[in-house]
Amino acid sequence: MFFKRKEKLNIDSLKNAFDSQKKILIEKNYPAILNMSLEDFNNALESLWKSVLEKSNNIEIEIKGNIPLLLVAKGNLQERIKKINGHTGLDFNNIKSNEIAEKIYILLDVEDGTKMVAKSSKEALKIFGKENRQALNLDESIALLTYYPNILKDHYLITAGSFYNKDDQDLPLLWLLDEDHNPELHYAWFDIAHGSYGTASYSIKFTK
Repeated sequence: MFFKRKEKLNIDSLKNAFDSQKKILIEKNYPAILNMSLEDFNNALESLWKSVLEKSNNIEIEIKGNIPLLLVAKGNLQERIKKINGHTGLDFNNIKSNEIAEKIYILLDVEDGTKMVAKSSKEALKIFGKENRQALNLDESIALLTYYPNILKDHYLITAGSFYNKDDQDLPLLWLLDEDHNPELHYAWFDIAHGSYGTASYSIKFTK
């Protein structure tokens, strides 16, 4: 039987991704979205990166994702959707997420949903549980599209780390079905399996 070997994290690859994504967030004026000055924003990111260096020294993981690092910045949801040229008619009060208090954090070993295309989120979560992975929540899915906007041209993103409604049966869905082919935040059923839908996941989360 073939066993895939665990690998140590490639710090150089992670730092390159971190620097690139940091630059994009500044270009998109995320410090203002977070009600932070540019200096405070840069200081927060420097502190976060130091935390990654300290905690990742001896970590070995079996790489399953195609994105080594995802820098997640929160703030006003409507503004962040606009930053990916998106829109929505959903009531944000009905969105519940598996979220944390930090405004900025990092995910490692992110799989963009390609491997879960044509699988329901219900099935994907079972697979993630066996692989010790977590589904992206809505904040994280928006971050993914902030840096990789072309993902939706390949497949739509079901966000199984969040729910849309009180019964936990509908999930936020980011797709391109509006008339201008711009991202739209809609919703899909928890147990739907569709050839154009995929559920993204990650392996490790770092906070300050």
